[in-house]
Amino acid sequence: MATAKRQQPLAKPNLKTRMRAYVRDHARVLLFSLGKLYRTPFASSFTLLMIAIALALPACLYVLLNNLQTVTHKLDNAGQISLFLHSKTPESAIEQLTNKLNDHAKVSTVRYIPADLALQEFKKLSEFDELLEGLPSNPLPPTLVVTPIDSVKKIEPLNELKNEFQTLANVEQVQLDMQWLQRLQAITDIIRRAITAVGIMLGLSVLLVVGNSIRLDIENRRAEIEVTKLIGASDRFIRRPFLYGGMWFGLLGGVLALLLVFIVLLVIKQPAQELIGLYNSDFVLKLPSFTQSISLVGSSIFLGLFGSWLAVGHRIAKIQPS
Repeated sequence: MATAKRQQPLAKPNLKTRMRAYVRDHARVLLFSLGKLYRTPFASSFTLLMIAIALALPACLYVLLNNLQTVTHKLDNAGQISLFLHSKTPESAIEQLTNKLNDHAKVSTVRYIPADLALQEFKKLSEFDELLEGLPSNPLPPTLVVTPIDSVKKIEPLNELKNEFQTLANVEQVQLDMQWLQRLQAITDIIRRAITAVGIMLGLSVLLVVGNSIRLDIENRRAEIEVTKLIGASDRFIRRPFLYGGMWFGLLGGVLALLLVFIVLLVIKQPAQELIGLYNSDFVLKLPSFTQSISLVGSSIFLGLFGSWLAVGHRIAKIQPS
């Protein structure tokens, strides 16, 4: 009696072959999920537009706030202390006081403005030339404008320096107008926190939009999923195209949101420059940097993936062949 030949087991594919198959399978699913968006243009465009608007709003506010903080930072760095001297202070005393301030450890520069020069500058900046010409004498005192070093340009150190200068000889008044800057900084801090809160809420809305779109897609393909499970497909295999779909929603929505941000900033750039020009400032409205752009698109991709993962996780497991 002839003995039957023993069947040899199939050779296990090597690591390189398995990796190629893995990459090929993911690339196929990636393109398949993108094709699904292309085949449903109306629903996909509506979802992408909702994602883009939700992300573009806080992004625009954040960029504008950064521009505002750049302006206030420049103003903060330009903080100066004006020392108004007695009108009859002799030139020799003014020179001694100037040298003393220049030798001060917390002073960077000292600029002397004679009374006559101060009056000329005031005439240029005001509309009362004829009225000032009729004055019997110059009402403006000689002034020393002191620029502190960078390490002192904070509210408390500047106030200490102001009180110190007030005790100097021949100094009638010391002016440091920083209260408005404190208020502006407090307002910008409130705005930043409000933008963060709005961004978090709109980020949650992106999760809901993506999750709802993926959930509807799952329900529309319920019969297909049941058949796929009947032939042995795992939940991981079925879940993959939906996760890639959420990623595409996040990527395309983030790119569209970035485009909206650039459009809005370009629209307001010219009037903003005209407004800033009225204050004789050289500030230029800054568009989102490369890092900020990547952060916006990356955050959108994360929200798309996370939203689709939340929608797919338990939904796929609950669908079983009947």
